Amino acid sequence: MPTRTYATDDLVVEWYAERCVHVARCLNALPEVFDTRKRPWIQPEHASTEAIIDAVEQCPTGALRYRHADGRPPRPVSETTVAFPVHNGPLVLRGRTQVLAQDGTTFTEEDRLALCRCGNSGNQPFCDNAHRRVAFEARPPTPATAAESPAERCPPQDEAFG
Repeated sequence: MPTRTYATDDLVVEWYAERCVHVARCLNALPEVFDTRKRPWIQPEHASTEAIIDAVEQCPTGALRYRHADGRPPRPVSETTVAFPVHNGPLVLRGRTQVLAQDGTTFTEEDRLALCRCGNSGNQPFCDNAHRRVAFEARPPTPATAAESPAERCPPQDEAFG
């Protein structure tokens, strides 16, 4: 459920506070609409529907979302197109992504996610900025070395993959 909704006759903007990691893309993209010094902090009446949609789609975590007031679906989203780790922060995914629960059921299906890499988020599997609180430092990737079998890399994990 969204924390807050902000609406015009054409558009409803939803804000999910538990997903917001304060990247400020919305503030930079459309400051006349998104301004944390004002109340309400989202004022969709100050820009066009298309401009607001463009700004909302820049939110890397999916904390901001939109829906058309007339029930039309949002813009179509491609399959997962980008996955990258933020330096000492979350893993960001863009494009249609399905996150599965341990039992194989769909936990969520979204087009913008920031997944926790530090292990300290109170909103697992999503990032809640805990990496800043615990001063998380990601280890740089190490080059792969030759292995004779998977057992040389890690123990079997059958229970994790069903």
